Amino acid sequence: MTEGKRVYRSDLRQEQARRTRVQVLEAATRCFLERGYAATTMREVAEAAGVSVPTVFAQGGKAALLLACVDRALVGTDDDRAVRELGPFADLLAAADRSTRLAALHRLASESAAGTLAMQDAFAAAAAADPEVAAPYAEYERRRRADMTLLVRAFADDLRADLDPESAVDVVWSVFSPQTQSRLIRGCGWTPQRYADWLPGAVERLLLR
Repeated sequence: MTEGKRVYRSDLRQEQARRTRVQVLEAATRCFLERGYAATTMREVAEAAGVSVPTVFAQGGKAALLLACVDRALVGTDDDRAVRELGPFADLLAAADRSTRLAALHRLASESAAGTLAMQDAFAAAAAADPEVAAPYAEYERRRRADMTLLVRAFADDLRADLDPESAVDVVWSVFSPQTQSRLIRGCGWTPQRYADWLPGAVERLLLR
């Protein structure tokens, strides 16, 4: 076998593995949203994905699978990179001025509010009921706070003089959160777009000079 054929077959295997993972995550997302985390079994995920049960377990345990589904919903693609490295979040961190950063925040909120709320609600409910999910949920919240720390640093030159950076992170971590989104959209009847339109102004009023 030539080196070229080995590389070609390796690429095919990698692409097949990627497609299988996408199948499993899409099936798991449907199951978690339709049946709830507790009621969903790995066998049901396998049947929905059209793969074997060992193939599903190869993607991780049930809690890890739920976290992967949440991550996939957040980035909106099958890209494995972190949220901060993709799309509007990356644009926000790279922006050179305040207005461009706020515009990127608006795009980020528009994408996340519309596409992730159901999955994040399912994640929070599972974490509250199942100790196995509590650790991945805590890790997710730690990562989300780290992302909000980067967001605040991007606005560092415009922060209010009476607000220290850590307090600013507390504010944006709370305002730009699944819980706030859920209360405004599900509890108060806001549309996802209304929430996205409101968020940049709220951040500007609360954090910036």
